[in-house]
Amino acid sequence: MILVTGGTGLIGAHLLLALAQKEEKVKAIYRTKEKIALVKDFFTAEGFASYFGNIEWQHADITDIPALESAFVNVTHVYHCAGLISFDPSDYKILRKTNIEGTANIVNLCIANQIEKLCHLSSIATLGKKPAKEPIDETAYWNPEAANNAYAITKYGGEMEVWRGTQEGVNSVILNPGVVLGEGFKDSPSNAFFKKVKNGLSYYPPGGTAFVDVKDVVESLLKGMNSNITKERFLVIAENVTYKYIFDTIAEALKSKKPSKKIRKWQLSILWRIDWFLSLLPWKKRQLTKIGAHLLLIHTRYSNHRAKEKLQLEFTAIAETIQRIASKYS
Repeated sequence: MILVTGGTGLIGAHLLLALAQKEEKVKAIYRTKEKIALVKDFFTAEGFASYFGNIEWQHADITDIPALESAFVNVTHVYHCAGLISFDPSDYKILRKTNIEGTANIVNLCIANQIEKLCHLSSIATLGKKPAKEPIDETAYWNPEAANNAYAITKYGGEMEVWRGTQEGVNSVILNPGVVLGEGFKDSPSNAFFKKVKNGLSYYPPGGTAFVDVKDVVESLLKGMNSNITKERFLVIAENVTYKYIFDTIAEALKSKKPSKKIRKWQLSILWRIDWFLSLLPWKKRQLTKIGAHLLLIHTRYSNHRAKEKLQLEFTAIAETIQRIASKYS
């Protein structure tokens, strides 16, 4: 039986749909019944409501060891997609609890239950830098001395737990996707791009990064799991594009106005300081940090060569991805 963590999120739900369509025996953990309802709505919206019954749901959290032990009964393969996304430094403790300690719990139970294979979903945030103009690939190792945000630090810590597991006999593959775009789950980070453009976005940052279709991420998870590859990781990205390109393409697809004003470095410098000041209020979360502002200014490029070569992945053009999502966006 297959166990999926994070099945109530964007990537996890798309993965569950793919597994359910293959009529695999799948078990997914959940924290609240409201989250299950969102997945059911997603299956229905995609036209596959009948497949929802193929999933066995079990109440558990990756930080709750007793509940996880029960979830691992009869499990042979694990897709670990659960994780917390936040770039607010004040969330470091909860990020660490989920992304590092939670992953350690998954790895320990994989060891204890002699799981055949673990497929771990990480992020490009855990990669280090390369010389100027050279795209980042799997050989760009983490630099602990660099200015890393809280999310990246804890996702890297989670990867270290997976590598530890490989030393104790757990066959594992790590996948590092870029910014994931996909339909469904309006509270997902990727949906923020569409929401901002739909609501009327005037400014755009000058930088860029790597984007990928959620369906391609799911395909990478399936191929990573079903291959004989172990003790390796793969960057899963479709294209390196600017934020301006993303916003313009979304605007065209939604028939909305394109952002026309490039935000300047000095403006971002003021904005992250204002954001820090406002975060002193007990109810205000950080939206823009100093590190985040810097990342919006640069165009970081990544290589998908190894994923295409070893996992035989073919990536969807981002413009095509955006058009598909826009056709279902409301």
